[in-house]
Amino acid sequence: MADLEAWGEAGKTYTIHEETLSYFGKSQQLGFRGYSEASPEEGRAATLRRSELFAGHVDFAGSETQFVVPCEGNDAGVPVSVYKPADVSRVPAIWVYFHGGGLVVGSRNSYAPMLNRARCMVVNVEYRLAPEHKAPAAFDDCRAATRWVLQNKTRIGGDAGSQVGIGGDSGGGHLATSVSHDVKGLAFQILVYPITDLSLRAPSYAEFESTPGLNTDLVRWFCGQFLVDESQKKNPVLSPYLRPSFTGLPPALCILAELDPLRDDAVAYLQKLKEAGVQTELLMVQGAPHAFFHLFGHFKELTKEPYDRVVEFIKRFQKD
Repeated sequence: MADLEAWGEAGKTYTIHEETLSYFGKSQQLGFRGYSEASPEEGRAATLRRSELFAGHVDFAGSETQFVVPCEGNDAGVPVSVYKPADVSRVPAIWVYFHGGGLVVGSRNSYAPMLNRARCMVVNVEYRLAPEHKAPAAFDDCRAATRWVLQNKTRIGGDAGSQVGIGGDSGGGHLATSVSHDVKGLAFQILVYPITDLSLRAPSYAEFESTPGLNTDLVRWFCGQFLVDESQKKNPVLSPYLRPSFTGLPPALCILAELDPLRDDAVAYLQKLKEAGVQTELLMVQGAPHAFFHLFGHFKELTKEPYDRVVEFIKRFQKD
């Protein structure tokens, strides 16, 4: 009962899944602190530990190769990991993925188990993080990585006919929504609870102001880490909802968590895609919190349909 009480009015409005309640209970028992209570380095270490505890394990049969993508303004380049399953299709789809973490925490390593379930080629991108690298650094890195993949499909193990899509969750979804507007030639996009408007005006921000996990207070903290100043919130690169046109964007699958301050923000963005004639699909996962998607070791029931949908969606863009 105490765990449910932590959700306040939201706990009375929504049916919170048992996996959600037990996840936060276990996190508390293990001593995980909120990101705003720790340094970025501590937060990154905690994210990796959380992944090790809750993200499960996949016995990946295939190859993993490393590349460093050149990027203007980033002398070190953008490291990427390319996963190619042994049983991949003859002309595989290539999914360029940007990990979550509010542009502050997260890494390729913490997302590898999830991405090794995708049944296609995956390019896992290690973009620069804030506060060391303020926006638009991460956006520049992800844009460069995506263009590079489109130009180097055979070099990384794909086929000249491979179709390339992008995706990401949370902060990674934020990056993917922006990149989809700037990079031409993409076949699909998979957006998992992205933030698309930094004004934070959508109704769900009020509903989940101080609930467990990612709440509106924490979203504000993340924004404060990666923004140079408040004026950037109105920059359409950082707030893709403000983009002047949505015409011609690739088909989109959007997966959202019901118990998430970012929920209504993403729904409004998806509506703009629909109005522009973009093929869109929405899966709202009832009773799920933000960040459940890559923690399939714990959220076994809540991730089943989303993972099936992702695999089915990507299949449309590859040939046997």
